[in-house]
Amino acid sequence: MEDQTERKTEKTSGLACFGEEEYEARMRDTVEPALAEIRQSGRLAVKGGEVYYELFPLEGADTVVISHGFSESTEKFTEFIYYLRQAGYQAAVWDHRGHGRSLREGKDKNIVHVEDFEDYVEDMRRLMEERLKDFAGSGNLYLFAHSMGGCIGALYLETYPEDFKKAVLNAPMFAIELGACPLFAAGALCKVQKLLGHKKERLFTQGEFDPEEPFETSCTDSRARHLYYLAKRRENPDLQTSSASYGWADSAIRAGKRAVRNASRIRIPVLLVQAGRDDQVKAAAQEKFAAAIPQNCRLARFAEAKHECYRSSAPILSDYRKTVLDFYNSCN
Repeated sequence: MEDQTERKTEKTSGLACFGEEEYEARMRDTVEPALAEIRQSGRLAVKGGEVYYELFPLEGADTVVISHGFSESTEKFTEFIYYLRQAGYQAAVWDHRGHGRSLREGKDKNIVHVEDFEDYVEDMRRLMEERLKDFAGSGNLYLFAHSMGGCIGALYLETYPEDFKKAVLNAPMFAIELGACPLFAAGALCKVQKLLGHKKERLFTQGEFDPEEPFETSCTDSRARHLYYLAKRRENPDLQTSSASYGWADSAIRAGKRAVRNASRIRIPVLLVQAGRDDQVKAAAQEKFAAAIPQNCRLARFAEAKHECYRSSAPILSDYRKTVLDFYNSCN
């Protein structure tokens, strides 16, 4: 184990993140062809339909399982998966229901709807039991969970505490940032709309996919990364989810509170990453979660990062990636 940790640490220290000017060419000419050669994709039956997943094997390696955020997809983690493999890890990722190539519970593919966040958790459990544990073999399973996926990941760890050895919760969505609007008021509005039969309709504060989404309002400080993924979204309607239903928002608010309330059930080491320039989720809820499990949770704050820390510009991403990989690499 010690030798394996040393080898991973050596690989990690030698990795360079892609800079802005080289980003598009490196992704197009190096990253995407390399992952296309080894990608294993499939679909798994879950309640109401199927979820789409991708596996990126590496013989004898530990496995990082990726749970993505709201309105994201497997496609958004291509660069991150490449870095994981370069550091000696294999990876698994799937499109949560309502996203990407997975089942949709509403008529408008642009709107993310879910009846309850427990459906996300049980989809994940089904994947773990029927695909991912076999994929991992005798190696360790580590979780990387971002934003909405961080809330789902926390709920999973609280319900099934033995499945993962460690977890990184990246800017987890325990409380949505709504500015001046109190969370209880937003929750009340969503409940009323559900009672009126509008649970699958678009939340009034959100709009349709914007093919010209400005970089300035994006969740990354890297213009190159923003433009690269935006181009993919323009080309593929499956990637154009961009707004929530009243039902999703109601469930998200309740799920975040539940994740914080039950944090003490988590038994494994957790690295909780905060972004200093995050305008999507509330830091206070993350800190309350961490305080509930001080023996198991370490906070790491990246002052200059925006919400999507894993897609930051190279100067931030280098430190961020090292922090994440050092956490996975450490023996304790």
